[in-house]
Amino acid sequence: MLIYPRRAAVLLSLGLLLCSFTSVADECRRDPAGLPDASIVSIRATGDIVIGNDFPVSHYPPGFEQRVEATLRQTLGQADVIFGNFEGALTTHNRSPKLRSGSPYVFAFRMPPHFAPMLRRSGFNILNIANNHSYDFGEKGFNDTLAYFAQAGIETIGELDKIVVMRVKDVRVAWVGFNYSIRHNDMHDLARLEKLVRAARDKADLVVVSIQAGAEGNNALRVVNREEIFLGERRGNVFAFARRSVDLGADLVIGHGPHVLRGMECYKGKLIAYSLGNFVGYNALSIKKATAISAVLEVRLGKNGQTLGYDVIPIRFNEERLPEVDAEQLARYLINDLSRLSPLNGSVQLPVAEEGRDRYRSWAYSAGITSQLVERRKPAPAKRINRSVEKKTTAP
Repeated sequence: MLIYPRRAAVLLSLGLLLCSFTSVADECRRDPAGLPDASIVSIRATGDIVIGNDFPVSHYPPGFEQRVEATLRQTLGQADVIFGNFEGALTTHNRSPKLRSGSPYVFAFRMPPHFAPMLRRSGFNILNIANNHSYDFGEKGFNDTLAYFAQAGIETIGELDKIVVMRVKDVRVAWVGFNYSIRHNDMHDLARLEKLVRAARDKADLVVVSIQAGAEGNNALRVVNREEIFLGERRGNVFAFARRSVDLGADLVIGHGPHVLRGMECYKGKLIAYSLGNFVGYNALSIKKATAISAVLEVRLGKNGQTLGYDVIPIRFNEERLPEVDAEQLARYLINDLSRLSPLNGSVQLPVAEEGRDRYRSWAYSAGITSQLVERRKPAPAKRINRSVEKKTTAP
């Protein structure tokens, strides 16, 4: 367990054990001594966002928007920047190319345009739209989404070659979004990755890279160092991509796409969160097993490029698939277990309450994920046979 020397953790009325950002012997918890507040940026990042679906007809109950906004504001809290991964289209366009694909796996998410200002009022000021649902309603739906978010004052990342630079207090923060599709900044295009990260580095004090990639679902908790294939698609090597982003100059890498939590690591003093799971999935995303557990990531970065601290707010879907702060803190234990496993370097371990460990183990067993939480054994090397000895012992 990590030790926090300056402030003890406090138990909030919601039952959340909130651990303070402090300086410890950890490359991602640097001492901010000498840095003025204007040179420190706080970021909160969420998992995937799908606020229901009004296609072909709307099924939102009366008062839904106001209730969701209040829930999100309470869950997100305050930060200088709040970021998430928006999956779907904000449009009234009623033609989806997915319906012509003939695939048995058709998920086309359309949400009303007035959800854009609702998300802004909830706290979001930047969203990733580079994902496998951004073109659910074609080019028209995609362009409508960009326009409605812009009107609401929300920046978007993921468009080809786009770099967003935000002025946060006295700090310039550049954002770049990637996924595994050529429609967006393709993670397989390493030359584009280098070009965009280096250009962002030239424009700003800090660089944040978002990546939507990887396999999905309850069996996709582990980070792997190989190309992930899901539903016949090449979903990228997220591990190699994230580390390469840091090598090129990224100060923070935030992952989305698997719809479950994955591990985190501190690599060269920069935090990589490989997947933040789901955040909002009303009437759309699964709440079965590990997909019901997620987290809001909290990170503090200094203008000098140092990672000053990080933590998570554990989240759990309720029956409506809306986020609630999880009093049982299951996400903390899960992230810790996943972060210990190769190929990650084991550098991230969040503070947990020992008395909650048995409850976590029981949940993990019921979710059917315990086999993914142990290190895979390497096969024993084959024994070499000394053929000359074998011949001597078998000769007549």
